[in-house]
Amino acid sequence: MPVEVCSYRLTFRGAPVGTHVLRTEQKGQTAHLEGRLMLQGSLGQSTTTQTSRFHRGRRLSLGFQESTERRGEKRSYEVVFDAGQGIVKASRGQGDQASVPYIRPYRDPLGLLFELRGLEPGGEPAHFPMLGKDVTAIHLGTTELDTALGRRAAHAYKLHPGPAYVYIDVEEPNVILQMSQRVEGQVLEALLVKVAQEDEMPVREAERPRSGRRRRRRRRRR
Repeated sequence: MPVEVCSYRLTFRGAPVGTHVLRTEQKGQTAHLEGRLMLQGSLGQSTTTQTSRFHRGRRLSLGFQESTERRGEKRSYEVVFDAGQGIVKASRGQGDQASVPYIRPYRDPLGLLFELRGLEPGGEPAHFPMLGKDVTAIHLGTTELDTALGRRAAHAYKLHPGPAYVYIDVEEPNVILQMSQRVEGQVLEALLVKVAQEDEMPVREAERPRSGRRRRRRRRRR
């Protein structure tokens, strides 16, 4: 299947502060996810890239990586969900590693957003085990939003702890239309501005050919 690309505009205190791009590729029972958050302005300047492999049938994360670049410094974080050994391994470099028993179907942040899109609205609150804290999603009903795709009906979800809010298009493929959370006492919003498709996921730096040449991706808008 082609890669779905959802682009968002970030606003804070009513002013633009960056962009967020979510990519989704589904191969069999595995969803390959990528989120790229670029901040600027009042929230500082940084780029955070997250990648995830999520098992759609078993509803659990297989792997998660996050890297943040800020002022020339790069920090990375990786989690491996090793079902074979029954261990979840987390690392922030060679000297900072930890592990916990793999006894629950843990989700990562991108896997959580992906799973929200497939929830049956109107039921009991959904609970998602995550490392460090569990998240509960409560369906608040349906509302109307003005979006780049026109006026759309959306399922509204409130996430605890937070709180954060996620608005998901009622119509398939149930893209996320809007997200919001409180930062420094103010609301940070992500508003959908474009939905497009790509032939394949971007090549991460560690996967690039030694020649340095980048694979070209054809992009087409829906």
